[in-house]
Amino acid sequence: MISPSAVETAGNGNSRRYPRIEGVFPVRVQEATGRSWTADAVNLSPFGIKIRGTQMTVPAIVRLEFELPAGPARLSLTAVAVRSDPDGTAFAFINLARADFQRIRHAVEHLFVRRRLWIMIVEDEWEVGGLLADFAEEQGYATIIIPSAEEALAYLTQDQPDAILLDLTLPGMSGLQFLETLVRQELRIPVVVVSGAAEPEAASCLGLGALDFIRKPLSFEQFRLTLDMLELTTVKHRLHDIDLALDLAFR
Repeated sequence: MISPSAVETAGNGNSRRYPRIEGVFPVRVQEATGRSWTADAVNLSPFGIKIRGTQMTVPAIVRLEFELPAGPARLSLTAVAVRSDPDGTAFAFINLARADFQRIRHAVEHLFVRRRLWIMIVEDEWEVGGLLADFAEEQGYATIIIPSAEEALAYLTQDQPDAILLDLTLPGMSGLQFLETLVRQELRIPVVVVSGAAEPEAASCLGLGALDFIRKPLSFEQFRLTLDMLELTTVKHRLHDIDLALDLAFR
């Protein structure tokens, strides 16, 4: 079953930005010679697909048959190999019927918007971080706990969560400095500060773009409402990303 994850750049040198859903699902590949075989796709966008475990000469043309991960529709599409690397071969769809494009697009957008919220908890007190993580996971969200702002920034160079829960009193770089760094690096990630800090620090956090400031100790009901707010905010961001991708794709 497919597991949605991230937005990537789709296409080749004439690239289009579009949500690309990562995951594993079977694809039947039929080569021009008549040879056919089945392998696993590892991602999908309305413009192409990547199939792992195979190396094909570019620009080989093939026929691909697969079921969309978000529905029962089975597609049979012509594609051309545009790139091979150790992870597999990337194919671009060619002569794609409008109806098939719309089916793939709707499946990708559906999974992209509905994937579960992934929260980074930046908290040096493991007991507190564990309580927040346990409650968030009980609500169906995914979490990662990072004990310092420096480690969180290093992590953000490799991947980005949907939202951040941030303590202000951290070893080394403070939570305020962390927020300032996010602003300088133009990282658009919703941040909720969870701290026992005083009113002036709360105002500073909001001034640096924090979505909300919650005082410790917080009640689980208050935390549940915060998670609901983060989910709504994240869905809005994902819809914005899709609108931006569509604008770039069809410009």
